[in-house]
Amino acid sequence: MSLGARLAELELLVAQLTSDNEILRVENSTLRAENDTLRAEIVALKSKGSKHSGNSSMPPSRDQAGERQRQSVERQASKQRRNGGTVRRAGGQPGATGTTLTMTDTPDQIEIHTPDVCGGCGNTLDGVDPVRVQRRQVVDVPPVVPVVTEHQVLTKVCPCCQTTTSGDFPDHVRAPISYGPRVRAFVVYLLARQHLPIERCRETVRDMCGIRMSTGTIDAIYTDAARRLAGFITTLTTALRAMAVIHVDETSDRVGTQTCWMHVVSTRMLTLIHASTTRGVQAVHDAGVLAGYTGIIVHDRLAMYWQFTRARHQACGAHLIRDLAHVAEVATQKMWATAMSRLLVEINDACDDARTRRLKTVAPQQQRQFAARYDQIVTDAHTANPPPASGRKRNRLERDSHNLATAFTTHRAPILRFMYNLESSFTNNQAERDLRPVKIHRKISSCFRQIEGAQRFATVRSYLSTTRKNDIPAINALTDLFNNQPWLPTAA
Repeated sequence: MSLGARLAELELLVAQLTSDNEILRVENSTLRAENDTLRAEIVALKSKGSKHSGNSSMPPSRDQAGERQRQSVERQASKQRRNGGTVRRAGGQPGATGTTLTMTDTPDQIEIHTPDVCGGCGNTLDGVDPVRVQRRQVVDVPPVVPVVTEHQVLTKVCPCCQTTTSGDFPDHVRAPISYGPRVRAFVVYLLARQHLPIERCRETVRDMCGIRMSTGTIDAIYTDAARRLAGFITTLTTALRAMAVIHVDETSDRVGTQTCWMHVVSTRMLTLIHASTTRGVQAVHDAGVLAGYTGIIVHDRLAMYWQFTRARHQACGAHLIRDLAHVAEVATQKMWATAMSRLLVEINDACDDARTRRLKTVAPQQQRQFAARYDQIVTDAHTANPPPASGRKRNRLERDSHNLATAFTTHRAPILRFMYNLESSFTNNQAERDLRPVKIHRKISSCFRQIEGAQRFATVRSYLSTTRKNDIPAINALTDLFNNQPWLPTAA
């Protein structure tokens, strides 16, 4: 073979190899991209799978059985450590005072059980005085039976001027026959306090009171209760706006197949629940408290709450600690996340100690020490989260840790506000406790059929939660409501 032919053959081979190499480069690039995508998905799945109620805002009801068992064991171990290594048995504890039934000196009725004849000789014991009296008492409830009260209005003619004058029916007697305030209060109590569905409420009223009431009547009574509370809601909104610190939160519910939202604004003594089709800021405006509010709002850092710029903010420490626990599961983030979690708990303990000693604030020197440690931990957090290599985005776990480190920088004042103002609260547990009945209602009575039903429930729950916080029994509060004398809060 000539040199020219050989050269041409080699050139052709080089061209073929170059082409094959280019194809392999493209395939390699594609595989790298797919590999990066799969890695990101794996990280995201690991992040999602590692989240539970102990390190995120996920509700405990969504925890897996294994995670629930792990948390139960951890709680028991924690209790054992607090109790000096001993395990508390169920029931009353040694040294506890306890309570029990006590006998009354004024029983409603007395039944005498006397022997008729002698147990020895059979002689009659009539007229023989007892030498000893033993007492036992039984506490019971008499059968509940409806009592029908007839109201008669009399008309009289004046013998002097012949003017005809009639009496007046009471305000609550507006129909030829109707249910009284206590019956209505009992119905609403079953629906809004015990969360019974309307059909089960009808059955309970029939079985316990002997009153056969239709589901339509029960629904109308419920609606009437919410209508009567319009003035209460207005007064409650005004009272909440006057509070120095309020707690806010929201949770989802269902109207048919659609999602609705229950928004809460509350304090230790007041609760306002507002039902809306949206989770957004418009629903919060409609509730009527936060717009223009200038006190402290305690919340879970949901973006919409930061829009209320006239107010001061307190980020929930419980949410922060759960987020830190999630981030600390990554080895490179564990040191700063654990240190920050411990610092927040230490600051909260110092605040509780100051309140116990009736101090107005934590000692200024202690505040400065806590603030300096906080700033150092935030610096360590950013050091542990350097920018990714050029051309690469952060994966899910990296974003979680970086975003949390950024939040501790951006929201330094709202996070530490509870240290400088003892009126503020470290957690948003108050709002979460006040929203818990919404979840209970969902489990027992399922979803609402219309948004008006959700709004009715929210209104009545606001009344019952607030009156309960003020030591007013629910039945009494509802009876007063149907007597046109609802309990009203006063602004502090």
